[in-house]
Amino acid sequence: MSANEAGEDSDSAIRFELYIKASAIDKETKGSCPICQQFFMMTCLLGENQEDIDFKVFTVQADCPPKNFASGWSKKYPVIMVNSGKSKTGQDLSGMMYDTFEELEQFFESINRECPELKRKNAPNIEAMKVVENIYKHFNHYISGQSEKGLLAELRKLNEYLESQDTKFLVDNVLSFADCHLLPRLQHIRVAGKAYRDFDIPKEFVHIWRYLKNAYEQEAFKSTMPSDQDIVFHYEKKAVGPPLKGKRTAKPTLEKFTYTTDVPEDVLNGTDNGASQEQ
Repeated sequence: MSANEAGEDSDSAIRFELYIKASAIDKETKGSCPICQQFFMMTCLLGENQEDIDFKVFTVQADCPPKNFASGWSKKYPVIMVNSGKSKTGQDLSGMMYDTFEELEQFFESINRECPELKRKNAPNIEAMKVVENIYKHFNHYISGQSEKGLLAELRKLNEYLESQDTKFLVDNVLSFADCHLLPRLQHIRVAGKAYRDFDIPKEFVHIWRYLKNAYEQEAFKSTMPSDQDIVFHYEKKAVGPPLKGKRTAKPTLEKFTYTTDVPEDVLNGTDNGASQEQ
């Protein structure tokens, strides 16, 4: 994502490094933190659409921060370190570090010149976030042993919202801030929900499945996705019990990583009868 490759004056580029949690299994590849993936997606989308963005991404073990930000760091990931560049208002961002959710949002707002759909305070994003903001909370309740009722109610609300939109994604035909928030968490619901409680997103939620199909075709989502194994391991201490027999194990292992990106063809083709299907 180099400004030089795009023909942009290198002096005007915003150069920064994004640090995200590494895999808990191999300690190198992308980890399972949904917030890290959210901002990794945001970074990729800005890099795709804005010529002055020049970034590098590093995976870091959670308890072993790089020396360049060990001091004064809030011990949360993701972290952004700015090497050089100025904000839209002309503020010099060189040497700045951002490591809280609020600071990360402010950083992306300050350098976002051409992607209104990636602004949280964009009116369509505000509306969409009201629809999706509680889904992950109810999933965490469910995987810890509570009823699926709350999660299903939130998914039904999402399905109805998607049905009301004449777009591929939550607010547009391109990925938005709200999509970057929702999609990593929806992937956790698919993978960990299946592994621990044999939960499938109901086939009747056709618009969620179509949404996922469209999302899996987006490089910014697919290329930033953690492995199924890392997602399952992420919930080892949160889930009501171990993964179900025959499902993916939560024990760290260097088996070949898998990535769930399939969708039920009968749902997309309109031939589903509403019954549950094994993924």
